[in-house]
Amino acid sequence: MRRESQRPTMKHIAQKTGLTINTVSLALRNSPLVTAETRERVRKAAREIGYVHDALAGSLRSGSSHTVAIVLGDVANPLFAERIKHLERELRERNYRALILNTEEDAQLELEAIRTTISHRVDGVILCPCQKSRESLALLRQFGVPFVLLGREFADEPMDAVVWDDEKGGLLAANHLLARRCKNIVFLNAALETSSAARRLKGYEQALMAAGQRARVCEAQPMAGGVQSALCALFAGTVPVDALFAFNDLMAFEAASWLKARGLCVPRDVRLVGFDDILSSISLPFGLTSVSADKWEEARQTVEMLLRRMENPSHSAEHIVLDVRLIERESSL
Repeated sequence: MRRESQRPTMKHIAQKTGLTINTVSLALRNSPLVTAETRERVRKAAREIGYVHDALAGSLRSGSSHTVAIVLGDVANPLFAERIKHLERELRERNYRALILNTEEDAQLELEAIRTTISHRVDGVILCPCQKSRESLALLRQFGVPFVLLGREFADEPMDAVVWDDEKGGLLAANHLLARRCKNIVFLNAALETSSAARRLKGYEQALMAAGQRARVCEAQPMAGGVQSALCALFAGTVPVDALFAFNDLMAFEAASWLKARGLCVPRDVRLVGFDDILSSISLPFGLTSVSADKWEEARQTVEMLLRRMENPSHSAEHIVLDVRLIERESSL
């Protein structure tokens, strides 16, 4: 149940600004009956006290909105697009609508997205956090909004989460390349402060250490040209590279394009392994070996976990780790 008493209200804004509640209401609705100066004064006060405008208050006072927000880092990433498709289906089967919000892996945009979910009075939130801040989680808790983390988690704090076994995935990918007698493997990791990146790295390092090899890592910035810049620096070095394990399929695809432009052939010159198994159907000159999990099952488990939290806000935190497997294709054989 929402803890309404904790919500800053228009009355609080009126007290802070010395204006009437009616004037505050008009200002928040950008009414032309209120001057621009007054509107900005009201908005400034609202930000300072943490007020979130309730866009659907009139229609939703009586109960559930039957809406669940899905807040993800990058909807242009095929993995997130596929997750949205599966989550929407699972929600639709349970008579819920989905509100999709994209954060571009930015903490401030994530916070704004959460404010939007609160203003729309969603029944719950499925969140893939950028993990640069916990302000979004604090805001959800402040307003009593049930939420489940998807794909990423905070290991030091129990909360509902559905994640892949990223550590096992890193181990499988590295052991596969070692079994192909690769001697100069590099993990092309994303420069993200996420649990998934850290755990894939951990699994990779465990495999290389067990094989007596140095665990080489090349970090690519999450921006246009980030992979290309990282690979330019890597291949300019004196140590050869005969295999790349990419943080995800998207980065593997960019790596394949970069290698081809420089006359290097996959897998003859460089073996390549991805993660997520989302580019297998995209037109590539070869099939991409990738770590995969059951995405339909991920969506089902996530939605059911959220519904349990909505029904019982006080029950203990749940944590589900989905098994992964390596799908071998031409890129690493």
